[in-house]
Amino acid sequence: MHTSPTSHVPRTAGVRRLSTWIGAAAVALLSACGPFGYLKKVAVDASRAVGQAEKAGAKEYAPYEYWGAVTYLEQSKVLMAYSEYDRAFDYGDRAKQLAEEAKRKAARREAGKMRETASDKAAADEKKAAGSAAGAAAGDAKVGGGK
Repeated sequence: MHTSPTSHVPRTAGVRRLSTWIGAAAVALLSACGPFGYLKKVAVDASRAVGQAEKAGAKEYAPYEYWGAVTYLEQSKVLMAYSEYDRAFDYGDRAKQLAEEAKRKAARREAGKMRETASDKAAADEKKAAGSAAGAAAGDAKVGGGK
């Protein structure tokens, strides 16, 4: 029975550990490069953030941030088509940041508007009523003073 000389050489723990580290490093590097990283970072994260901002009313309450996010996301996709992955990632990150900012700003403005409407409606009605009563009294004084 003939065996090859390498079949009897035991693998040491150090060699196994080294090969494991090399394999893990290769997987980590490949997963962050090219279209795979783009799909995770831009297509999923940034697109989701823009969608959530839109649902929060960012078109109306935070238009600058919302449309900035939409524009950065579109440009990121264009750069991806030209295989400019680093720039595509940067634009995707910026789109996500702007979308999250738009969502926060829209939520604050919406909450502020709702509080103002609920709490200040009666005060505004009283002020309006007081203003028209004062205006009517001033009008009467003018008419009466001119005779």
